[in-house]
Amino acid sequence: MTKFIYKVRDRQGKLLTGTLEAEDKRALVRRLSDYGYFVVYVKKFPTQISWIGQKIPLDAVILFSHKLSSMISAGIPILRCLHILWEQTEDKGMQLVISEIENDLEKGASLSTALKRFPEVFSPIYINLIEVAERGGVLAEILKKIVVFLERQRELQMRMKKALTYPTIILGIAVFVFVLMMFFVVPVFRGVFAKLNVSLPLFTQGILAVSDFFRTCWWSIPVIAIVMIFWYRRYDRTESGRYRIDVCKLQIPIIGDLILTAALARFTYAFSLLVVGGVPLVYSIESAKKSAANKVIEAKFDYIKEKIIHGGSLSEAMAATKFFPSFLTEMIAIGEESGTLGDMLKIVGVHMDEEVDYRINKFVTMVEPIAIVLIGIIVAAILIALYSPVFTLWGRLEG
Repeated sequence: MTKFIYKVRDRQGKLLTGTLEAEDKRALVRRLSDYGYFVVYVKKFPTQISWIGQKIPLDAVILFSHKLSSMISAGIPILRCLHILWEQTEDKGMQLVISEIENDLEKGASLSTALKRFPEVFSPIYINLIEVAERGGVLAEILKKIVVFLERQRELQMRMKKALTYPTIILGIAVFVFVLMMFFVVPVFRGVFAKLNVSLPLFTQGILAVSDFFRTCWWSIPVIAIVMIFWYRRYDRTESGRYRIDVCKLQIPIIGDLILTAALARFTYAFSLLVVGGVPLVYSIESAKKSAANKVIEAKFDYIKEKIIHGGSLSEAMAATKFFPSFLTEMIAIGEESGTLGDMLKIVGVHMDEEVDYRINKFVTMVEPIAIVLIGIIVAAILIALYSPVFTLWGRLEG
């Protein structure tokens, strides 16, 4: 049997992409035609399948999980659910993933096993919760919790992006003003200085040199920017590079605290879902740590995990790192002592969400005056550099 990737159109004309095994292309075309599809394209499936699922948006995963939960609750068999979802999904990458999952289930694999083939789409938290659901026979209920979790993650991402949008715009304006003055304002003063034949201060000479560079070597700026972006992306893909970049992020004034709080909010909610779902503590930490999306925080949880394996408690291990907020460690300690760790983690998650909102509002409030001052400093510095020789000459004429 050979595996093929295909594109077909259904009776409504919608283009669908999927995978199937067949003896040859003709057998596959006959099979798809018997299903009522018009075959557009058939090709032998590539050996490397790592590209599947790499660019699937979170919204597509949320929609998939929500619909799957609703159909399972309605009593529809899971294979039928997956086929309906494959036909309804608009995202082509998600269509391929669903088709692959459906094929695996037809061969007897469990849903969690099929999902493990796509770590770019389904996080360890997602897969662990599905495993719990399969053992307990509560797949629909767990999927509803997963949907809430994913929607919460998306909302937090949007809030963080919204918080960073304003300073990005301000930074862009500052760069635009600087470039505008270098190209159009400073050259005018260069001509004036040449006619006056005056000695220029070192700062003024520096501004003129920068202006000359922008005007004569402007092409090198996008080249340098592209090289830096390329280098950053390559460096960011390495373990050591990712770790150092995440260290730098946490050390940025104000923004670092916001990043840390948002990461802990993601971790806490994910961790609470796993603990309440009955996943062992060590496995819960291992799965939930990736939701923090920060290598520094992940390293701290690796340390905590080792302490727990050797008999330590979660709260003691977290306190020993001297990294986490005292509120978090104290609430976890109370949960461990009272046997209500899952409930305490939910309370902490709500608190962390409120803390994120507070820090975002604080950040946005502080950015506006800082941005105005920054632009003012740039303009003032350039103007002082340009006008100081004129004022010096004027003083000499008066003397």
